[in-house]
Amino acid sequence: MYIDNARAHAALVVAAQHADMAPESLPFLWDGSAWTTPSGERRDLPLIRSGMGKWLASLAEVLRSCVFDDRAPDPKRAARLRQEVERLMISIEALDLDDTEAEYTRTDAVQLAVQADRLDVAATAGEVTALKAVSDEVLAAANGRATHLLSLASQFDAFRAPMRDPAQWVKYLGDAPRTVHVRTSAVWDAFCMAEPDVVRSLGAVAGKRALFAAMDKRFGARRKLSGYEGWRGLSLDG
Repeated sequence: MYIDNARAHAALVVAAQHADMAPESLPFLWDGSAWTTPSGERRDLPLIRSGMGKWLASLAEVLRSCVFDDRAPDPKRAARLRQEVERLMISIEALDLDDTEAEYTRTDAVQLAVQADRLDVAATAGEVTALKAVSDEVLAAANGRATHLLSLASQFDAFRAPMRDPAQWVKYLGDAPRTVHVRTSAVWDAFCMAEPDVVRSLGAVAGKRALFAAMDKRFGARRKLSGYEGWRGLSLDG
């Protein structure tokens, strides 16, 4: 009997929220059309299922060690505990503690850090159990069911690959009256601010070429108005 879709979705919400707690980084990311390796390489479904299923299971195990009851998360108390951890670690050096005292202090700090981690986790034991059920199905259910669960996961930013194509950014720009004229320099600056990873990956020359080609395709060929090259009828605010 498969886990119902509502519980599966809720479990994947938890997975997305706490993806950085997994022992390993995600083996596959959704690029908008397929699951690929972090470097963009495609793999067959069995490898994707195995990698994602094991990753979800490892995250469920980590979350299980943090969840000790169904109380709500308490980030403020977690922050206070981490401040205490920092104070204890500083005291080891500042007070020149001997080896025995230093070891006791480190033990106290570790215990407080574990408590802080538990207070940060916005997941109940039931949600963690549901996440383990999702991982089991991704690993062992029929291809159709596993593909459906992976499709649910692909909706969350934590499972999505970073943008590699500037055209994806362009398509989300807003329309404006034709009287509005936006310079190429302003578009490039906005893109650099919104997608620094893409800019670093492509470089300025290739990045501008790809970005401006996508802008021309959507808003028409660039024109010079008042001495500045740019496009009419767009809003950089989306």
